[in-house]
Amino acid sequence: MSWSIQEPKITILTGERQVGKSTLSRKLIHALSQEKDWRVSGLSTLRTGPHDLEVLEIATGESYPITLPFDAEDTTLSLNFIFDPLAMSRSARAIEASFPTDIFILDEIGPLELLWKRGWARVLDLLKHESYRIGFIVVRPELLLEAVLQLPTTTYTVVNVTHENRDELPPILYRMVQRICLKEDQG
Repeated sequence: MSWSIQEPKITILTGERQVGKSTLSRKLIHALSQEKDWRVSGLSTLRTGPHDLEVLEIATGESYPITLPFDAEDTTLSLNFIFDPLAMSRSARAIEASFPTDIFILDEIGPLELLWKRGWARVLDLLKHESYRIGFIVVRPELLLEAVLQLPTTTYTVVNVTHENRDELPPILYRMVQRICLKEDQG
């Protein structure tokens, strides 16, 4: 009998709030986007105020607010944010258009998707098709178990982002992507 070690298909980036998960994912996006042979797609969010989020469509480089002012009406309230239905619809279409891809990054899936099956929840089905080489998914620690139960693959790498390691992680993750993509290209 021979044994083989399967490379992880999904890497979950987790860590406490405000530790730098989004900053890490943006650094990784920047580094990976420099590679002309790889298609990098997905979404990245950035907090622009206490109740404000902006989303970046990685493949197009377009960013736009995904939340409305806190006093807006007829919206979906989730914790500290009021999501703009039009922006959510646009970003959901961007997720659909992300596949097939070499590297898929989603910052982040949270209670909206994992608990309430709203927002970008469709990504859980899209990831089942495995039309990507590697995926990076940002998840809060309190939702990690729920994410593992709902994400489609059984081979994961979980990276805990901390203040101490966040600056060291982008080149480490980049080398991991390089190893996986080069291995697939060669064989």
